[in-house]
Amino acid sequence: MNRINIILLLFLVSFSCKKNQKESTEETKLKSSETVKVPSSKDHFYEGIIDVDIHFPGNQLSNLLKKIDPAKGNIEQQLKSLTETLSSKEQQKIKNLTQNNPFVAMQVIMAPLHSKLYVRENVATAKCDGLSYHLENTVDTSSNTGTVYVVSQANPSNAITIDYDKDFFGKSQFQTKIDTESYTRQETNETKLIAGYLCKKSIYTSKTNSPMRVTKLEVWTSEQMPKSLNFIHPYYIEEPNGIMKIDLFANGIEGTAMVYQFEEVISTQVSNTELEIKQSSLVYDAKTDLSEIATKLLGIFFGT
Repeated sequence: MNRINIILLLFLVSFSCKKNQKESTEETKLKSSETVKVPSSKDHFYEGIIDVDIHFPGNQLSNLLKKIDPAKGNIEQQLKSLTETLSSKEQQKIKNLTQNNPFVAMQVIMAPLHSKLYVRENVATAKCDGLSYHLENTVDTSSNTGTVYVVSQANPSNAITIDYDKDFFGKSQFQTKIDTESYTRQETNETKLIAGYLCKKSIYTSKTNSPMRVTKLEVWTSEQMPKSLNFIHPYYIEEPNGIMKIDLFANGIEGTAMVYQFEEVISTQVSNTELEIKQSSLVYDAKTDLSEIATKLLGIFFGT
């Protein structure tokens, strides 16, 4: 398998979603001395809208990109204008980041700027804007199938639609998959509220310490959240309950490298229109058209 094919498809899988960077006020640690209302079974989430946030704590490049608004158009000009507001020292910090840690820098660049999830029964649809692309991805967990649409922000005529099944995301070479063979899992008693749902933390620690590797993940799950949503996270982890937050730690990065979390969960009716995604006239099959898909994604993500 050509390495660029794998990298491009990893981007597609790993970043189906994020919103604006901020600390969620609802994400409150539970202390033993506090009395907290635990959501009852009627509070299980089955249908509604979820705002998702991916941010990179202390990362100057991430902070800069978050100021871009795709709705205003001309993202390249927005980026240029924002860069000009930085001091030479701040610009040098960003340059050092991209040179010294390309793994994190690439994830920052490819991460969506704005994103929402629409959920109803077995169907989840993600709609998000990245620096160079707009992406819409819908997954039906009852049939283990999905369709993803990706279009260039700069050139709307450059778009691709891909049909896939569980094998597209299930195989490790196409997805960042955490498994028991590579990581040890420790379940803790630590709990906190995330978007109003009680979550419990588990820790995954890598058995090896190689460069460019995720060394640890702190995973927060809730019994009130369906585990089917785990298939749309950037890291697929086989947890019995729905994952609401992932703190990622990587080699060469002090502290948390990336935070993925459900920022707001709203239980409400979701329309067919919200679940539907755009499609281009030609639809590719992930099983048979991998080479063509990689070429199209290369052009969309990097403007080639």
